Amino acid sequence: MLNNSRITINELSKQVNLSAPAVRERVNKLEDQGIIKGYTINIDYKELGYDVEILIELTIKNNRYKDFKEFISKQDNVEFCYRVSGEACFVFKVRLENMDEVETFVDTIQPYGQIKCQFIFSSVV
Repeated sequence: MLNNSRITINELSKQVNLSAPAVRERVNKLEDQGIIKGYTINIDYKELGYDVEILIELTIKNNRYKDFKEFISKQDNVEFCYRVSGEACFVFKVRLENMDEVETFVDTIQPYGQIKCQFIFSSVV
């Protein structure tokens, strides 16, 4: 299910050698327990014109945590944002169309603190 959330109960039951009703019951139980939180799709963002992916580390200055959390939660092009330990305060991934957008985005987040950008070349896993 991790690799194909569209798999049918019948197909899944064949893969795990259980009856379809048993698989349906287990899936429902996992959903009820909150272990399966939802089903998703895998989007090819390059096909949509987002050619640049960046991991950004942000070290907050002037105690602007709340301001930054509010700002980042409104950004549609941010895939995830984590509050982390270590040197940086936040790590997040952003998708942009080109380097002009990168510059604009960096200029927008600069007031929140010190940033470090890492451009993503490819996915390994």
